[in-house]
Amino acid sequence: MASGGNNPDRPRQPQNLKGLLKFAMDATKSEDAPQSSNIEPMDEERRRFLEDALKSLTVDVVQEIEKAMRTLLEGAEEDKPEAIEIIIDFVQDIDAANDFLKVGGSSIIQPGLESPNTAVCTGILRLIAELTQNNPYCQQRLLEANVLPKLIEFLSGEAPVASQAMHAVSCMVRNHEPCLAAFIDMGGLECMLGCIQTDNEKLRIKSSFLMSNLCTEFTAVRDEFIKLNAVERVAASVRPAKEYDAKLETALSTLCVLTESPEAVRRCQDANLKLKSKLESVLKLNNGKDECQEQIEYSNTLLKRCFANDNGGTDR
Repeated sequence: MASGGNNPDRPRQPQNLKGLLKFAMDATKSEDAPQSSNIEPMDEERRRFLEDALKSLTVDVVQEIEKAMRTLLEGAEEDKPEAIEIIIDFVQDIDAANDFLKVGGSSIIQPGLESPNTAVCTGILRLIAELTQNNPYCQQRLLEANVLPKLIEFLSGEAPVASQAMHAVSCMVRNHEPCLAAFIDMGGLECMLGCIQTDNEKLRIKSSFLMSNLCTEFTAVRDEFIKLNAVERVAASVRPAKEYDAKLETALSTLCVLTESPEAVRRCQDANLKLKSKLESVLKLNNGKDECQEQIEYSNTLLKRCFANDNGGTDR
């Protein structure tokens, strides 16, 4: 969930006139002159003026959300992306996110995901991510709304939709085991492996991040990836290059996560993968290049973990 209303360093926003006055005084006290502590009470006329001004500026969040929802369900196609942005702005606050679903917000999710309008579809995916990030209530509600199958379907789609879908998946399954279990049951891990090997850089990075997070938190998930031949598939995509290569770096990073497991180490030692010679080539080609420092570090880590006792110098 975006930081919105949850930043501990940000003063809580005032909810009434008394709160507003205190907020204003706290915010400006550092600018007050020493003698300004003797402030006279506000007269009744000025108080009424301030109350009227506040009423004119007050936004009924639920009313605005419902208005935006009507636009998405019944409005003109060109107005829908802006309606989604309005909702996203509001639901960055966790309470507003929960209220959104309580007033029937899930009714716009499936139609939005089915929309042929890419701007609408990606907007709804962003909305799902905002609703579910670190929010168990929304994670569970959207799991019950059967959103995950469509998100998984999008992972093999076009670039902008696929990368936004992976972000939405990541927000749904992290820190909520029911969503993660459902994602695994639906074949989500296999889809992630495909995403890690894609040429779509944004999708690859988001997939690698989620895989690393899940493998670190759940050894059972890491072991499941290994059973799906993740080591073999990722090692096969390791192609040494003379310059920085984002896809190579992702592959090496993924192998470092997997080789926290002895079984993954054993699989890396398979001579058919030629992994040792590939890692040595990465070091030779990238030595001294600052932009390749992480690929060098990952390669050194893998060599030490998997081939420290190998005296043969090359893959056997």
